[in-house]
Amino acid sequence: MGVVISDFGHRSASQHSRAATDAYLRGDHFSAQQFSVKAREEWMTAERLNSKAAKEILSIRNSKNDLWKLDLHGLHAVEAVQALQERLQKLESLPLDRSASPNRKSRGGGIVRSASLEFLSCMETDKLDAQRVSSQQRPTSLDVITGRGNHSRGQAALPTAVRNFLNENGYHYDEARPGLITVRPKFRRR
Repeated sequence: MGVVISDFGHRSASQHSRAATDAYLRGDHFSAQQFSVKAREEWMTAERLNSKAAKEILSIRNSKNDLWKLDLHGLHAVEAVQALQERLQKLESLPLDRSASPNRKSRGGGIVRSASLEFLSCMETDKLDAQRVSSQQRPTSLDVITGRGNHSRGQAALPTAVRNFLNENGYHYDEARPGLITVRPKFRRR
């Protein structure tokens, strides 16, 4: 729904912009100014709606994904690159000595156990300890789903924009298959 309204807003803004140009060329500077103001308001409204739609699409597409998987389907190239940049910044700001798991807390290299763990049997505790050891090895790559561009006119814009961003910013990445780019974030020691 937001996209339809936004498309209407862009068309309306374009019409007002053309009307402003026509009025200016006729020498009607007052009308040109009025049309120009109206066009600017409609462009801003359309951009707000586009931004809101992009956030909703991103949220829906990634509701079941963890921090290490980002689905960019349905976004415009600029929106997708912005979402990728934000996700990479978030991953790169994670402390190096902990996994991305929100359920773990580290204190001096040890694992702090919650009160609920005390009620588990020894066998269940051993299983949890084994899972913790494997979860300490945090993923090193972000899976970015761009799609193959089957619904694009001409060349797929999304994968191209993502690759350009990654190249321009010095990221290492692989394309295991069309539509999936695996990116290695730049972790910095603190």
